[in-house]
Amino acid sequence: MNKIIAIIAISALFPAVAFAETLTLDQVIKESLQKNTSIYRVQREYEDKLADAIEVKTLDNPELDLDAIRSKGTGGTGADMELTQPFKLSQLTGSRLRYADALGRVADTEQKYEILKVINETTALYTQVWLLSERKKLYENYADDAEKMKSLVNSSAKQGQTSPAASHLFSADAAKLRADSNAVEAELRQVRTDLARLTGRNYQAVELQRPVFVPVPGDTDKLFTFAESRSNLRNVLKTRLQAAERRLSIAQQDATLPEIGPRLLYSRSPGGDEKSYGVGIALRIPLWNQNDAERKRANAELRQVKSETDLFFGLPQKEVIDELQQSASALQGRADTYFDDILPGYRKSYELTRSMFRQGQANALDAWQVREKLLTSENEALDALAQAVNARGALELELGGKLEEIQ
Repeated sequence: MNKIIAIIAISALFPAVAFAETLTLDQVIKESLQKNTSIYRVQREYEDKLADAIEVKTLDNPELDLDAIRSKGTGGTGADMELTQPFKLSQLTGSRLRYADALGRVADTEQKYEILKVINETTALYTQVWLLSERKKLYENYADDAEKMKSLVNSSAKQGQTSPAASHLFSADAAKLRADSNAVEAELRQVRTDLARLTGRNYQAVELQRPVFVPVPGDTDKLFTFAESRSNLRNVLKTRLQAAERRLSIAQQDATLPEIGPRLLYSRSPGGDEKSYGVGIALRIPLWNQNDAERKRANAELRQVKSETDLFFGLPQKEVIDELQQSASALQGRADTYFDDILPGYRKSYELTRSMFRQGQANALDAWQVREKLLTSENEALDALAQAVNARGALELELGGKLEEIQ
């Protein structure tokens, strides 16, 4: 019973701590893929293209003409029936089926590429929120430390061991760091709102874990092989170009020859004693309308896609992947070095310097300089991680997949 009361008391005194939720990057990405409005836009565009593919390959509905005939002075009712199924030339050659297949590939490739962009956008915003939260904590902790150092300096100055001028230095630092913390808080609120829009979650009372990634693979040949079959922008442009070429081919085919409509004929006399059957053909001759509007649209689409493709493919993919891989690897290595080697060393140095100051073995200015170096390095470490995440995202977009997928 006493244990239960203690737990209730702790929850009442520290509600933020008791109920704070911790989220990982993977959890936030999962929520983004479930709730992000961009995902619904991507799905709608995917369905639109599949609908276009169905429309392209579906035959026009047949036409049925049915007349009832009654001759004057005779009994009974006769009938005339004509059934016509129109065919375009592109349907007879199979061009429309090939164009429909190309549209399906465009839809599939674009959908996967856009989903990857959503994942990377979520990753970048998650990293920004985590980074700004850490920076805010950093400034607040160092402001508290500056005030403690100010008290130590004042005590030392009263004993004639330290110049009181150092007290003003730490006092100004504390005020500056508080102001910087408030500025970071303002920026954090904006980025937190952007992330909330992606996932539908409020992040004010959520603790985010530091994003962790697998190392950047060093084998560029392996990366190139991975990219060849993935939904990256190059492959998106390839499928768009193929679809645009087939669209123009269809438009040109349907403009050269008449639309063909095979016909089935049936006739029965009013008395029912005479019946006739026949076949025929209806031709829609492209005299006034030679599919000019569709040919113009198809030509414009092909020119645009071809210009984008030529521009993008001007840079060899292997060279681009190699450049982005080296950049991502170097920046990831720099970030790891900061967190694993540089910061622990500077933190230990500052801890020892503060201890030496309290023992009268170092002056206040020495402690201030070491602390400034440490604070600068803490900020540089956070910036290094943000740069590494951005470089990693650029490489993944070029590859068309996450580095975690590469075996």
